[in-house]
Amino acid sequence: MKHLLFVLTRLWRYHSLYFLKPHDAVNDTLTSSLLHRLDWSGPVVEIGSGDGVFSYVMHGGSFPLRFDRYLLTDLSKQDIYDSHRADVLQPAVSLSSPDITLAIDAKESHVQKIREIGFAKNCQVAAYEKLPLSSASVPKVFYYTPHGLNDHEAAIREAARVLVPGGSMLILLYDAKFKPSFICHRLAQAFPGMFGAYFSRMDNGRYDEITRLAKSPEEWERFFPRHGFEIKARHSGLSAFAWKVYDIQTRPLLKPLIRFFGFLPGQLRTFAKFLWMSICYPYLVVFYLLFSNEYFRIDGMNCYLAYQVRKV
Repeated sequence: MKHLLFVLTRLWRYHSLYFLKPHDAVNDTLTSSLLHRLDWSGPVVEIGSGDGVFSYVMHGGSFPLRFDRYLLTDLSKQDIYDSHRADVLQPAVSLSSPDITLAIDAKESHVQKIREIGFAKNCQVAAYEKLPLSSASVPKVFYYTPHGLNDHEAAIREAARVLVPGGSMLILLYDAKFKPSFICHRLAQAFPGMFGAYFSRMDNGRYDEITRLAKSPEEWERFFPRHGFEIKARHSGLSAFAWKVYDIQTRPLLKPLIRFFGFLPGQLRTFAKFLWMSICYPYLVVFYLLFSNEYFRIDGMNCYLAYQVRKV
């Protein structure tokens, strides 16, 4: 029952943040469920924090219903979320744990958001392959999904460098077997001309960025010892079908939807958002129970892998 309550609350809170892309809430609820089972005690340095909302909500944070990520977008950019305006983020809860001493991301707009949310004591822009930390200075690292990563192996070696002997790394990764589940990428490759170009824009580099972090579970089992780690725990989840739905969902209509909701006055926008969420949420709960692979196994593959490893 405790785990189901965790799922239901996170699913609503992530849905509130990404209400125009409902299946983002399924993926983030599942990954937060996997990661939350790991050991978060003691000081933690978070690497690849993104805009910080994922970790903040995972650990119990929430935002007012009137706030969502679409209030902080720039539709002229390839990455529409790479923008920031002050005083829009309004976290509703102050977290006392875990002890995130430093959050690092490669984008300045992300770090500005982290600073406003306030879940980390400090935050900094830095390349993942060159962390601004002394060797053997950090007891625990959480490695989320580092957007803008160039060399994954170099970044893992850098994380190992800053960890003290016996220090832990909590890390979210992917199973390479889910590569065929990127529907937008497959359609872009299958069709020439304007149709293929359209789905290439829908993919927006997602396939290339994420598959850099993907290996089979057997390959990860060899990868970590090769880089000086022993595996202490592993959790996995999300069916390939759920990823396929996530990869398409409302993407073709996303920008028109953002513009439509952007035209609405504040209170009317919040009311329309609540109606939208009220319709989608029961469906998302059923979808999660069926296809997250936490309650039923729809297929024999899990897209996400969450590891806790120890530096030896």
